[in-house]
Amino acid sequence: MTLLDKMLYALLALAAVTLAVMGFCPWDWLWALATLGVIFLWTRLITRRRKKREQTSR
Repeated sequence: MTLLDKMLYALLALAAVTLAVMGFCPWDWLWALATLGVIFLWTRLITRRRKKREQTSR
């Protein structure tokens, strides 16, 4: 993963937690956890694909 990818994921995670802390509605923490889960899953998927592609290109 590039530095830009890491910065983007960190920004999305920070935004999710910030919105949850602001407390516009009682379900904000649930949305924040769901967003963090999606970020984690996409990170794992992208990392796996890159590793797989690197192994097949050798």
